[in-house]
Amino acid sequence: MSAVSSGRPVLRLVPITDPAAVVSGPGWRQEAVCRGLDTELFFPVDDRAVSVEPPRRVCRGCPVRAACLVDVLSTEDPARRFGIVGGTTPAERRTLHRAGLTITTRPAAGGDVA
Repeated sequence: MSAVSSGRPVLRLVPITDPAAVVSGPGWRQEAVCRGLDTELFFPVDDRAVSVEPPRRVCRGCPVRAACLVDVLSTEDPARRFGIVGGTTPAERRTLHRAGLTITTRPAAGGDVA
């Protein structure tokens, strides 16, 4: 059973111990909600909420958001972080990368998503 906030599962941070368990090849990209959308949407000119909310809204409803985020955290050049990927800004990915964390909706021990 999942904890729910505003009708959506609550996301929790977990260590990236096995990125391959989430990203199993390039096939996940076929399921991405952003596939076929104008890429300019994901590269806002600044990091104000009004600029980053439209791409975050796309990512929020994406079934492969976790795979996307693990992929970018595993492959992104730290000196070249740009755009909204997996619903995160470059600054958020920097923090996640430094901490070795990613977002998942898998249940925590005990069954609830914490």
